[in-house]
Amino acid sequence: MSIVLVTYDLKQPGRDYAPVHRYLRAYTHCKGLESVWLLDTQRSTSDIRDDLKQLVDSNDVVFVAKIQRDWAASNYSCGSWLNEKGRNF
Repeated sequence: MSIVLVTYDLKQPGRDYAPVHRYLRAYTHCKGLESVWLLDTQRSTSDIRDDLKQLVDSNDVVFVAKIQRDWAASNYSCGSWLNEKGRNF
């Protein structure tokens, strides 16, 4: 498994983006910021991006990246989640 960071900027306020949230919640995850999710997955970043592109508008922004062991945060609620035993980077 890898830890993947997913962040997005949805350009149409008021639009129902529940499908995006349902998709992300299907993974073992931590949502530490408004539009930043960490996923514990074997899927590739490009596969996740392609899935999300089907759920957002063409002008919305999606960014997906693998997180490595060398990370730092301050007052980040997902810090303990990242440090849990068994998390692989």
